[in-house]
Amino acid sequence: MYDQPDMHHDMHHDILLIEDSPSQALRFRLMLQRASYHVDVAVDGADGWRQACAHPPRLILLDIDLPTLNGFQVLSRLKRGRVTAAIPVIMLTHRAHVSSVLQAIEMGATDYLFKDDAPYSLCAAVDQLLAAEACATS
Repeated sequence: MYDQPDMHHDMHHDILLIEDSPSQALRFRLMLQRASYHVDVAVDGADGWRQACAHPPRLILLDIDLPTLNGFQVLSRLKRGRVTAAIPVIMLTHRAHVSSVLQAIEMGATDYLFKDDAPYSLCAAVDQLLAAEACATS
């Protein structure tokens, strides 16, 4: 008997989505799964940080407004962590406040998306970042 390859081996933890709104999390997860990404979801900042450390993803989508630890606190921990510092992070927010976006970029976020724009730009932003990561590591 031949061993069947483990299909999940190639679909390792592509994306960790840290989002406390169940409807938003479902919406983003379905969009990304349709684009063939494996998505894990964490519902608060502390859980997201723990998951990122335990199973480092290729990319993190991080909401700014979260319970337990907010997005800035999670981002700060991720960028200080030996295992997580190099993981690209896209911040998600409803806020059109430039100050929040600038603060996140200054703290090490790779990019940001406004949630209202996600249906149009989420998959493209993820594709672009993961393609760039693949080129950098090959």
